[in-house]
Amino acid sequence: MTSNVSLVRRLGAVVYDIFIAFSVAFFAGLAANALFENMGDAFFYLITLPSVYLYFIVSWVKGRQTIGMKAWKFQVIQHNQKNITYQQAFIRASFGFISFIFFGLGFLTQLFNKDKLSWHDKLSNTLLVKN
Repeated sequence: MTSNVSLVRRLGAVVYDIFIAFSVAFFAGLAANALFENMGDAFFYLITLPSVYLYFIVSWVKGRQTIGMKAWKFQVIQHNQKNITYQQAFIRASFGFISFIFFGLGFLTQLFNKDKLSWHDKLSNTLLVKN
């Protein structure tokens, strides 16, 4: 099955979701700081990074889309058009973050394959479709 979501639409949703992810991390950090006054950097990341992962994973598994994806009117599904699983969502989030760290190279693979799938779409066996 071929994705019908353009790279521009994907990147638009990424911009929205970056703001949401920073907000989630900020509030998780505030809560952790209130509970554990003198936490170190490592502990801070142990609290904030999983909270950001949870935002993406729960959004994809339960509602098929993040807030950014909802604004740009597309969703993530399996190739059989069912909701993705927690395992697929974890793989998608992990490789999506890795792709993002490497200047979005995984997103650019969408431009060079016939199914228009990004690196993390292929590895998680998912695809994006317009609503």
